[in-house]
Amino acid sequence: MPRRLLAISLAILPLSLWGNALGSESEAIAASADSTAPHESGSQDQQSTQPATLAEAWLAWQERRHAEGQAPLDWAYSFALRQEDAAEASSHQARLVAELRILGERLAIEGELEPAAGLNAWATAIQAASSAPLRSPEPLGLPRLAADLRRNPSMAEIVHLGYCAPPSWLEAWTLSGVQRLPWHPGMQLDEALAMLPDEALTGVAHARLIDPTGETHRLGIAAWNHQPAPLPPGSRLLAELPDQLAAQPATVKLINDRLSRYLARQLPGEECEVQESRIHGAEGSRNE
Repeated sequence: MPRRLLAISLAILPLSLWGNALGSESEAIAASADSTAPHESGSQDQQSTQPATLAEAWLAWQERRHAEGQAPLDWAYSFALRQEDAAEASSHQARLVAELRILGERLAIEGELEPAAGLNAWATAIQAASSAPLRSPEPLGLPRLAADLRRNPSMAEIVHLGYCAPPSWLEAWTLSGVQRLPWHPGMQLDEALAMLPDEALTGVAHARLIDPTGETHRLGIAAWNHQPAPLPPGSRLLAELPDQLAAQPATVKLINDRLSRYLARQLPGEECEVQESRIHGAEGSRNE
């Protein structure tokens, strides 16, 4: 799935312009930055071009946009990637693809051709997106960090940060394959489910909603456990594999868990701007 990416360098700027707009949260972050700033003269020049923490980097980016007359960042569509999550992602994706292929082959042998085709469609979609930028599967935007500065990571831990323009779709992963559904304001879960083919939800009792921040919510979608929920644009909806699909329910649960975590790592849109951390010497690239 193509994504338009614009990688640009970070530059730290005075925090005065956005201090008032962000209120006490910005003051707390700025105070934290002052208390951790190095005093050696040799390291001060490096600090002037690279924020020390993720919260400082967000403030610098927000301030630059303000100085250029751009709209503030939409924090619901902001993201960052930790080094530890980047290191895990490649092997996680390869393992997930292998598990989907194996279960798909087993179901095909048993004559379950439609579920087998759906699992293969999932594996193909994952492989096709293997080179796309990823995120850590947790909210790392400025409001969340400002609420608890103890969770504010050093930029040495960050590969990149960025945000996406809210898209006009949401994405459904069901045994009918992967589908983009048109989104509209106020859209609810029931509306999305009604847009899916009947066979997509056969025997499915739960779905996992991965919202744009990367958080996952497990929801009942059967008649006996139905739970309503709003759907923000860019959400991903995973219809869980039913336990009775395979002879080993533990395998089904494992795939449900790993696939929902995979989806939480995906960027919440296609028109995304990514800032790479200079600490890792990354070069910017653009991919239309």
